[in-house]
Amino acid sequence: MKSLGIAIIGAGMIGGAHGAAYRQFAHRFGGDGMELRCVCDMNEALAGDLARKYSFRKTARDWKQVIGDPDIHVVSVCLPNFLHTEVTLSALQAGKHVLCEKPLALSAAEARPVRDAALAADCVSGTVFNYRRIPALSDIRKRLTTGDLGKPVQISVLFQCDYAADPMLPHSWRYEFDKAGPGALLDLGTHAVDMARFMFSDISEVTGAISTISVPERHLPKAATSGHGHVDLSDEMAKVGNDDVMSGLLRFANGAQGFVSASRVAVGSGNRLAVEVHGTKGTARFTTEMPSFYELALFEAGRPSNFVRMPNRPSSAYIGQLAPVPHDLASIGYSEVFGYLIHEFLEAVAEGRALENGSIEDGYRAAQVLDAIQTASVGNAPVKVDWQA
Repeated sequence: MKSLGIAIIGAGMIGGAHGAAYRQFAHRFGGDGMELRCVCDMNEALAGDLARKYSFRKTARDWKQVIGDPDIHVVSVCLPNFLHTEVTLSALQAGKHVLCEKPLALSAAEARPVRDAALAADCVSGTVFNYRRIPALSDIRKRLTTGDLGKPVQISVLFQCDYAADPMLPHSWRYEFDKAGPGALLDLGTHAVDMARFMFSDISEVTGAISTISVPERHLPKAATSGHGHVDLSDEMAKVGNDDVMSGLLRFANGAQGFVSASRVAVGSGNRLAVEVHGTKGTARFTTEMPSFYELALFEAGRPSNFVRMPNRPSSAYIGQLAPVPHDLASIGYSEVFGYLIHEFLEAVAEGRALENGSIEDGYRAAQVLDAIQTASVGNAPVKVDWQA
């Protein structure tokens, strides 16, 4: 196999996660393998630091230079939300294999051309829905698919962080609606909505939603920022234009109901995903705060249904031999799961097949639901989701 050049566009916080995962898994593929070729960012120091840390050969300042480089074949788009559409669309049109960070776009209308381009392109593409690779959640979905949990009844998905709870964190693009879209909803709720779809399939209606801005304004920073760290602040304030908390009630095409909530001000929640699934025969629940196991209760007539702890197994059939320590009781964490996503993406590239578990189509479907939640929160009325569009 000809050596394939890998590039990361965007050297910020999440670009580092891509860099670490590529460094871990790119060498696993045969022939001449895959080469860590370029890190692109307008901040040259940031790009250089990431390139050195994970052994990428060079850096670039202009993403268009990367897209036009014939030695670059695989691209991760790790830019601020408002740049995802343009860069991903350009990469697809140039024939690059592309993995776009969530959210795919600021709205479904912006996401649809990207989805259409992905369907037409002769290359592999995907949206970063890494939490699908948590063995426990994959196992819960399998139990739903096989009928072990019975007919789907209800699901609750919470994605809670506290990075914005501190009012002294600086204002940035994340707090501007025209650059970030809905705040916690788009930044974090994308994962919650995708997980609800992953478990229960298509969502037909958002029956209600509510949003809150708990920190109404923030200080502007004195210099450029990256991630969620503290920096020197100016005396000038800027209004926060998107939600800190957003919650929505869902109706699924299969008749089940659901609740999703996203918060960036949930004090004490570093990066918490909590999923609880109820079926006619059983219940399962998992939280990333307790990654070693999940809880499962199955109903059988005439017998008590107590929760039992099931290990979040590295030896899951989904992971195979990817886990460095494949002992059943060794816990699986964020970095491993992110690596499994990158491995699956590169495996699809190497084999010339579509990435189906977290596709661009999945990113578009999530965008449709996110639009409906936002609209329902503004209009205080139910909103249909055209999941056949």
